[in-house]
Amino acid sequence: MELRVLAYLIAIVDEGSMTRAASVVGVAQPSLSRQVRQLERDLGLDLFAREAGRLHLTAAGRRFLPLARELVARADAAGALMHGLASGSGLQLTLVAPETTVADVIAPFLATQGPDDPTVLAREALPADVFGEVLAGRADVGISSGPPPAELESRSVGRFPVYAYVKAGHPLDVGPSVELAALEPYPLILLETAHGTRRLFDLAIAGEGLRYHLAFEAPVPQVAQALAASGRGVAIVTDDPRYGLRPLRIFVRGAELMIPLVGAWSGSHFAAPLIDGWVGALAAFAARRPVGSD
Repeated sequence: MELRVLAYLIAIVDEGSMTRAASVVGVAQPSLSRQVRQLERDLGLDLFAREAGRLHLTAAGRRFLPLARELVARADAAGALMHGLASGSGLQLTLVAPETTVADVIAPFLATQGPDDPTVLAREALPADVFGEVLAGRADVGISSGPPPAELESRSVGRFPVYAYVKAGHPLDVGPSVELAALEPYPLILLETAHGTRRLFDLAIAGEGLRYHLAFEAPVPQVAQALAASGRGVAIVTDDPRYGLRPLRIFVRGAELMIPLVGAWSGSHFAAPLIDGWVGALAAFAARRPVGSD
């Protein structure tokens, strides 16, 4: 089984046809078709069903595709590592995390790293999608609200406050914190349900037998704060303050409402021990970082 042929298989699935895949990978279509058929013979399984000139993954093909993606991604990562070591640039890792986590936690930590530390390229994803990206081999490590899948190794990065953001002079602007029940009379600007902050807030509300007035669902935290700054409600988010808003820490019967962040990666990753150490260093940085700082 050659990695090159696995890459061809992935291209066929992603492009939706043998013809487009052949153009993408730079191989003549008859040759591409022969090599995929040889892969099927080697595996002893049909990966594609060929009906009316169209290709469809069989049940076996659907099971095999994630494995093929992971093998190709790991080979690419190993190649990048060797190239980095040869050029003196060291290890390069791909990290995926929610937008707020990248902006308020990951990027500030990366700014403290030196040239001998791994080069970490961070990209954004919805919290609910982060660990799936790691499982699919499209990222080396994911940072998001837990829990991660049991198939991944993990380490706590820390717990972060959920804030109620209000304009100066708002009736709730009388101290540094607010009880959850005190939010009930006010219109709230919440993130969409794909965000861990929203799910945590909804669970806390339900656990206390409370209700809330949903003014708006915001796709990203910055928009939630912008709406709050324009007087449209109280924004419930975890990111750092913007637009002159006042951050109020939320308490439920004396316990602060906080969301956990977890780092997760594959235990079979070629750099698993190094990733473990890097996530540990990130956790130490997060513990030292002043809450709500820029």
